[in-house]
Amino acid sequence: MTTPHRLLARAEAQVHKNLFTMTDKAHQAVEQAMEALKTQNADLAQEVVDADLQQNLLMRIVEKECLQILATLEPKASDLREVVASLQIATELERISDHAKDIANIVLNMDASDFSGPMDRLATMGDLCQNMLVQVMEAYENLDAGLAEHVASHDSQVDELDEEACSSLMMTVMSSADTSMHATHLLWIAYHLERIGDRITNIAERVVFMVTAETPELG
Repeated sequence: MTTPHRLLARAEAQVHKNLFTMTDKAHQAVEQAMEALKTQNADLAQEVVDADLQQNLLMRIVEKECLQILATLEPKASDLREVVASLQIATELERISDHAKDIANIVLNMDASDFSGPMDRLATMGDLCQNMLVQVMEAYENLDAGLAEHVASHDSQVDELDEEACSSLMMTVMSSADTSMHATHLLWIAYHLERIGDRITNIAERVVFMVTAETPELG
């Protein structure tokens, strides 16, 4: 391997390392935000909010690393696609953490005495998103376009659960003024979970692009 190739491989490896650190933080943020919702644990919700600053910093680091590769190492073909895809994936991971932070902030503003609503659907949405995130980054690591497409196909399940939860919550909003604020909080949580599914689908699209040079519309 020539010196430029060694430098490029080393730089790409560092980007990969930071992306998987971001993945771990995004996964933990979603997991903890949903646990805070289930248990109405304000301290845990605050941990999610506070941890988001680290994720923002990591995204800036990955951005800088990717731009430096583009500017100084002049990657070609598949290497170029990998760098561009990694840059975009970092943005999606940061936004997933933002959605988790928003869920945690909602938990901090909820009335813990009222815990009604379609919690089973919201919990299932959270579990699905966490599993999808792990699998889509496995697809990224292994350059597996088929797995990426498989992950994206699960976004329809997240959407279906979102529709079911929102339908139930809208009925509550219209029929009971006393619980409308709680239902509104849960509507926003469903929204953020649905958006997390969309972000993961975006990552899947970037993986397919990285492997095949095609830009599919998945999900």
